[in-house]
Amino acid sequence: MSKKEFKAVKTGPITGEEPDWIHDLPVDNMVGAITALSAEVYILKERMRATERELVRRDALAESSVEDHEPTQEERETDQKDLDAFVNRIWTEIMRDRKTVSNVDPGAVNYFKQPD
Repeated sequence: MSKKEFKAVKTGPITGEEPDWIHDLPVDNMVGAITALSAEVYILKERMRATERELVRRDALAESSVEDHEPTQEERETDQKDLDAFVNRIWTEIMRDRKTVSNVDPGAVNYFKQPD
């Protein structure tokens, strides 16, 4: 029985079945990606905290404004819709059917620089 070969980098347009990205990537790569994304999220948290501190220092924002903020009903509804759309985008991709959805003309590869 031959072992199925997988490539993490696709070198041409998709002309058949959708690639199985999760299976194509080693688990270490996924852990690395999650770690990198987590680092980016933390950097954003640090920057937001620094921005809030600067606004407080410059008397542009009361110290407890963010923590004490009470959204209006309209803001709550807008925030909920935004959260629902965000979660839906993620789960739609995770749960999507793996049936072919791309059928790109093989000549399209001429328009993209290919890896050496």
